[in-house]
Amino acid sequence: MKLIRTNLTKIASLIIFSVVLVSCSKKLSPEMQKLQDQKDLLKLNTQLNDLNISLETALSKVSGLVSDVKAANEDASKSAEEARKLSIELSKNPGDSRIASKAERAAKRAAKDAKKATKLNNKLGDANDDVKDYQDDIKDTKSKLEALQTKIKFVPAVTE
Repeated sequence: MKLIRTNLTKIASLIIFSVVLVSCSKKLSPEMQKLQDQKDLLKLNTQLNDLNISLETALSKVSGLVSDVKAANEDASKSAEEARKLSIELSKNPGDSRIASKAERAAKRAAKDAKKATKLNNKLGDANDDVKDYQDDIKDTKSKLEALQTKIKFVPAVTE
């Protein structure tokens, strides 16, 4: 009998300890959860603002690169056309060293301009990729914000 009483006391103590342990868990009250969600909402809004600033910076970089690329492409086209004309003239006068020298300089200038245009076109492509990445990040952040706002609206009110 004494053994049964001891075992029952141990079981009762274990049950009470379990109930106390569960009640002390890190479960937040609805009001605390709402405040935590509002804090997260502010963090997401800050993140969204930072992304918008980065997007505007990237867009201004793209617009600057567009004009640079246009000018570089025009220069490369003009240089290539000049080199083509001089090479045609050289083919008509193969022994003329003056024309050969001009054609060589024009070909070097055309290669240099083409290389510059290629580099700028690659930079523009990278800048456009950055803009797309920022737009995708903004879209994701906005959807997170909407989900969190919906969650905050439906947190049950605490009644005491």
